[in-house]
Amino acid sequence: MEAFVREHWAYPLPPMGEAPASYKGDERSLLPEACGECHPDQHAQWRTSLHAKAMGPGIYGQLVDLWASDPAQARGCNECHAPLAEQQKRLPKGESPDAAWEKNPAHLPALETAGLACAACHVRSWRVHGPPKREDTRGNLVGSAHGGVERTPFFERAEFCMKCHQHDGGGPNGKPIQNTYREWKESLWGQEDVQCQSCHMPRRQHLWRGIHDKDMAQGAVGVEVELAGKKNGPVTARIILTNEGAGHRFPTYITPSVDVIAELEDARGGAIPGTRQTAVIGRRLSEDFTREISDTRIPPQESFVMDYLRARPREAATLRVRVHVKPDHFYHGFFISHLRGNDLSARARKLIEEARDNAAKSAFDIYDERFGLP
Repeated sequence: MEAFVREHWAYPLPPMGEAPASYKGDERSLLPEACGECHPDQHAQWRTSLHAKAMGPGIYGQLVDLWASDPAQARGCNECHAPLAEQQKRLPKGESPDAAWEKNPAHLPALETAGLACAACHVRSWRVHGPPKREDTRGNLVGSAHGGVERTPFFERAEFCMKCHQHDGGGPNGKPIQNTYREWKESLWGQEDVQCQSCHMPRRQHLWRGIHDKDMAQGAVGVEVELAGKKNGPVTARIILTNEGAGHRFPTYITPSVDVIAELEDARGGAIPGTRQTAVIGRRLSEDFTREISDTRIPPQESFVMDYLRARPREAATLRVRVHVKPDHFYHGFFISHLRGNDLSARARKLIEEARDNAAKSAFDIYDERFGLP
């Protein structure tokens, strides 16, 4: 298992080279659309996933200029966002850190923005790899396609995800910036051998739903509201969020912000000024990523508590409690800051503006309830 992990995800990945003469038609292509000709369900699911959008306008907008100014850093970003050798625009002339960079002869422009394409996980040197067969083999490779398939249980293990979802070494406050694998390993899910794929690829669906998906986020946490207080006294409430369904911290990465919002409303449902109270669940780092400002994320099977206390205005009729998820909170702020620079090319600026607008629209509520006051 460990040897396969090291070999399969050795980066930079080597070019595929020339396809075998026995491969015909779409077999000779690395494009996801070609894979979809024989695997339409998997391709349709992948297209809706963040893996397909891993080279979206936000990251690609940065790489447009970075490939020219700092190709080593650009390829470092591609390590997870677009890892195939055929997705790299440039290559170093040798192993020296000071080596010059040249155009990559294996580069396929049509594959450049495909993100984590099918071949990134499943193809090495034109040899197709996949999980063990199931009883229902629909959608799996059969017969002589691709000359057969190398099958390994590694595809059904959490270690398969570790390359991109676990950063090596330390980080601010001694914690890696991306620590999802270890969070899972130390949780009840990891101890009971419930793999990442069980939740993020149920029935082998190529969806990888996470914090951007409302149903997935709602399933991760339970919310309880304990309302107290007397008729003319202050309004008090305890709001408890418990990480019941995620096998890692909620949220696991530095990108999202989960806001717990409570405020009093009048009989018409209007918010009463001065009664809002907000608590933030998430991890905040300094802009240079060297210092941890706060970490209020919820470990598996643990809870986050917000105690609400406000004087009760005469017109107050209900307490409204919301849990508001902003999956792209960090990115939205980063894109705004990045756009202040004067050295962006016109193409990069347009892409990052698109990413900024997309990030602003990604928020949603996973809980919104009103409670009548005593």
